[in-house]
Amino acid sequence: MKDVPREAEPAQLTAYRNAAPDSSWEQMRTDTLFNGPVAYTTCRTQLISDQGGLCAFCEIGIHENDPLKCRVEHFHPKADISPEHNWALDWNNLLAVCSGGSWKHASAPYALEPLSENLSCDAHKDRMIQAGVLPQQCEGWIINPLDLPRSPLLFRLERSTGKLFPNEVACATFTVWPGNQHTDVQELVQHTIKMLNLNCERLSTARLTISREIERSKKRQRDAGFSAQQGLRNLAERYFRQRWPDFFTTIRLCLGATADQYLTDSGYRG
Repeated sequence: MKDVPREAEPAQLTAYRNAAPDSSWEQMRTDTLFNGPVAYTTCRTQLISDQGGLCAFCEIGIHENDPLKCRVEHFHPKADISPEHNWALDWNNLLAVCSGGSWKHASAPYALEPLSENLSCDAHKDRMIQAGVLPQQCEGWIINPLDLPRSPLLFRLERSTGKLFPNEVACATFTVWPGNQHTDVQELVQHTIKMLNLNCERLSTARLTISREIERSKKRQRDAGFSAQQGLRNLAERYFRQRWPDFFTTIRLCLGATADQYLTDSGYRG
């Protein structure tokens, strides 16, 4: 999970909400009277663009905007609609996410059998809510990507398995996290990983593959005569030239401080 920048709300969503303030998300998608389909398509496209083409939870690529591979997630329940606030049409409640491994005809890393064990992201989050393990209003129980700091990284990568764990040192720097329902930020990060199933075999294997490829690339840089620092810089430039490669945070963790410096030099905005 990486920090997610949020650009201004699309004018089409603003116009639709003003015209139909009590509408649900599903109603907007089919409401041609008030240009709901246009608002939906614009929101979906801008969310993916704002996130650099990555799922807001697991960072798998959703660049193609394929409806079978990605969808719009409401972090707060979209059914919570009242005269005071319509969460279904709240721009800051929307995230672009992958299908969470639920599309059985997709190849890895988009899906992997057994599907039930390899669900992730909103698909697993919804499963936990239905099972009563996670409150429906999950704010404070798991991290909203919109609230993630750009630095320091709250996650660390176990290189031998591709699994994510809380970065204890980074978590300890946050003595206060607004709305945190856990004893500390480290527990909040761990619960986020668990509720989104970010360490399922499908995602762990994908991160492990990337980590091993980066280690091989480091060796090739050394064999080519580059110093360790210049080799890392070369790799950072290669990986982060596009916005953004799949599993951005995994790459950032593997390249360490050199990646952070390159991103800063490049005007990184998330």
